[in-house]
Amino acid sequence: MSTQTIGIGPTPCEEECAQVGRADYEERSRRECLVFRRMLQRLYPAPDRASLQVKSFAHDFGSYREVCVCYDDEDRAASEYAFRLEEKTPPKWDAIAHYELLWCERKSHCLEAARNGRIAREEIPAQYLAGDFPTLPANQTFTELCRQFPL
Repeated sequence: MSTQTIGIGPTPCEEECAQVGRADYEERSRRECLVFRRMLQRLYPAPDRASLQVKSFAHDFGSYREVCVCYDDEDRAASEYAFRLEEKTPPKWDAIAHYELLWCERKSHCLEAARNGRIAREEIPAQYLAGDFPTLPANQTFTELCRQFPL
């Protein structure tokens, strides 16, 4: 088995992304890569012997991270998946990913506010204390998602 890796990117290619060297890079890039990986997994489920991972790479200005497809190049289905994913990567966030980005950001702000004593832990909405993202229905607009699942 020979494992290969193809970098897909930190976000969809037509979206802005966190910039290495900026103060908010670590938190923002983690959030963007996590949500981008989830979006790709949702849109393009990986076959056996292929997976989507967030990897860090050295750069002159520090480390950067991006979503990569790792696959067994001796497995035809895994190889085809990797090349198809590289070719058909969505250029924009979908509605669920857009919602998840804001959900993550708000969760982070609530937890930070509680750590710094600006709010009591009991004031954090229950949706942000849960361990995982909310389960969202497909085929809805961002506006519809926000109406059904207020941030």
